[in-house]
Amino acid sequence: MVDAGWWTGMALVAVVSAAIGFVLGRAGRLRVLPALDAPLAVPAPFLKELVARALPLDLLPDGTEISGESLGRCVPRSLGPDGLDCELLDAATPGLAAPGARVTCFFAPQRVDGRKVNAFNTVIAAVDAVAEPPRVLLAAPSEVLAIPRRRHARKRVNDQRFVRVRLWLAEAGTSPIHFADTAPDVWVNAYDGHHGEENAVTDISAGGLALEVRASLVPPGLALGSPVVLKCSLFQFREKQFKPYWYAGLVRGLSAPGGPGGRLRRIAVGFTHVGAPDDGAPQGVSWEERPVNEPQGDRK
Repeated sequence: MVDAGWWTGMALVAVVSAAIGFVLGRAGRLRVLPALDAPLAVPAPFLKELVARALPLDLLPDGTEISGESLGRCVPRSLGPDGLDCELLDAATPGLAAPGARVTCFFAPQRVDGRKVNAFNTVIAAVDAVAEPPRVLLAAPSEVLAIPRRRHARKRVNDQRFVRVRLWLAEAGTSPIHFADTAPDVWVNAYDGHHGEENAVTDISAGGLALEVRASLVPPGLALGSPVVLKCSLFQFREKQFKPYWYAGLVRGLSAPGGPGGRLRRIAVGFTHVGAPDDGAPQGVSWEERPVNEPQGDRK
């Protein structure tokens, strides 16, 4: 009797263990997305709301750095069976926003089903560059996402009196230029007869800055991806003087002429190196590669 009871108990333990193992094995093979990270399906009223409010969309190439500059900016004007028909406000360079390109569209944060979202992925279905203004057709997205828009918070520059920028179309450590003795290609807030007072710094962050430059003053060779060197002079209120900071970087965004009369172009630069004055260096500046997550340094 004891032997029979013992064997019955062992059989029950084996069955329970096998069942638990099966369940755990199944759970190990399942990929469970956290509820907050899972994308949300796009409800039709959401797309209609984008059109009704003419909510601007920033277009970024799919798969690029999140902090990268946009290919362009557009405003949805109508929603049809083929997708969102949008008015293209500006494009970084003609031809970049081309049919078939996969893009991530960022917009001001909105709430969908109780969650805050700010982006969706789609494909550019068509571009009408002849229309005035130009149009772009975005295929209707299937899901909306919450994506951190920028690695570094941007600070809007409201008073141009306290920042001055000189920009050379040159590569740090390579171009045969001694920067202290060479006039820059772009002056911003220079007040020295080079029309730099017509330009402006729109915003700045630890990772880069953006300028508005008179279209006629943009050097011909400047394009997306161009290496540049910048001397940024910021006014220090305690010392009551400007303090220079040296950076090298790449042009991440370059808009078509816009603004009143098409007079202005936007130039966005992402920093790649930090510099310090060095009389022994061929360029008069020694350079140190800037790690992606490094905060803005305190260099002269």
